[in-house]
Amino acid sequence: MEVISYKCPKCSASLSYDIDKQKWVCDFCLSEFTKEDLKDIDVQGERGVLDEELIYHEHDKYEEDAIAYMCPSCGGKIITDKNTAATFCVYCHNSTIIASNLTDEHRPIALIPFQLKKEAAVEAVQNLCKKRPLLPKDFKEYAKRGEVSGLYVPFWLFSVDLDAELTARATKVSHWSDSNYSYTKTDTYQVERAGRVSFKNVPADGSMRMDDNLMQSLEPFDYSKLVNFTMEYLSGHYAESYDVEAEKAYSNASSRFYKTTDSMIRSTVIAYSYVNVLRQNIKVRREVHKNVMLPVWILMTNYKGKSYIFAMNGQTGKITGRLPLSIGLCAAWFGGIFAIVTLICFIGVMFI
Repeated sequence: MEVISYKCPKCSASLSYDIDKQKWVCDFCLSEFTKEDLKDIDVQGERGVLDEELIYHEHDKYEEDAIAYMCPSCGGKIITDKNTAATFCVYCHNSTIIASNLTDEHRPIALIPFQLKKEAAVEAVQNLCKKRPLLPKDFKEYAKRGEVSGLYVPFWLFSVDLDAELTARATKVSHWSDSNYSYTKTDTYQVERAGRVSFKNVPADGSMRMDDNLMQSLEPFDYSKLVNFTMEYLSGHYAESYDVEAEKAYSNASSRFYKTTDSMIRSTVIAYSYVNVLRQNIKVRREVHKNVMLPVWILMTNYKGKSYIFAMNGQTGKITGRLPLSIGLCAAWFGGIFAIVTLICFIGVMFI
């Protein structure tokens, strides 16, 4: 198995990707490197410390799908599973990339680097709490102390061309009257529509561990910011390779294509009183997909025995998650509304 750790060429400490500077930095000697610097050092083999440090270790099964790797910095065991692409050593906190999980078809073609830092995720959850008046008063403190992880989530991006056809019977009803009679006129039409609808970069998450609805609620991402994938971007973050194949992800995403196409073609049949669709056909003319990684901040906190998970788009800052409700505040709120309504009804009766 291949385990990679990118080292500072000046002091050999671990490098990590700095979101604010969009550079690779060494926290030990404070050196900074651009992507071009990394390429130059890697090609030149300067001191050999930025070459991929490959370590083979016989993996042990601690439980189903659990694998142990050797940390390239301290020799400690890093426990992961078969889908982990980047993680940290629990002993020396060295940023470690599991290169063997990013080979062949599991290697993404591109990624969007993180644009927002961990502090932005914590602040976003706090702002979300402020907008919920029925939130337990002490939940904000629990959320502030929650575990925050920057995760590159595997996604499939689908680009699809669809041909759509529709045949319908439509009627237009008009009414008028004169001094003697009222009239109703019904005109019947056969309506036919045909067109082509194209979708570009529709995402579907490629991880079984990630909730599909949670990930979908983080959209949209700005795909113009995609960069060619290189493993250096994973330094300092967690990452997973996909375990949902493209065919399965497509079946999950295809309902979005068909639903939107259906809505678009039906929206062209207007100005009729009634429409009865007789025949409709939507077929795929072209479908292409690519495997990418997208940045997501995950904040997890435990509150009164329950786990609460929040996710934030690491590029745009859009956040989603489920918040608890205070039973006492809910009761007081509804009790107050009931008292006000009762008072209004009582006053109304007094004046009848």
